[in-house]
Amino acid sequence: MKKNKYYIYVIASSYYQEIAKRQITFASERLRELFGNKIVLKVIDIEGSLEVPYMVNFVLSKVKKIDGIVALGCLLKGETNHFETISKIVSEQLTILSIKYNKPITSGIVSANSKKQVLPRTNGGKKDRAIEASIALHKLIISRENV
Repeated sequence: MKKNKYYIYVIASSYYQEIAKRQITFASERLRELFGNKIVLKVIDIEGSLEVPYMVNFVLSKVKKIDGIVALGCLLKGETNHFETISKIVSEQLTILSIKYNKPITSGIVSANSKKQVLPRTNGGKKDRAIEASIALHKLIISRENV
């Protein structure tokens, strides 16, 4: 059954502000293209990627009208293994929350070794992770309607 409105949340880590701004812009634009005038889009901007699963959980536990979430952020490798630990935890927790609440959650969180590697994934091009996550969310929601 097709819906009249789709309630979509974008939860974005803004630790790297210039990257976050691009991700939010590209995700929002693509979601509006895909859902058209049927989208009700809410963007929540938080500090770090490790906090994304908490906010996703909070939103899913409090908001009644929600069809899906796009999680955005950027993790850059430093001199310790902190990067690997956070990347793994965030990815696992988003999957767990998606299953727990039976809601599609897609991740546009970029994990990279350097800022140079981040640009192709956040420039609005073919490999932009925010756009890929938006498209994936749309496909999940539409596929679910056809089951």
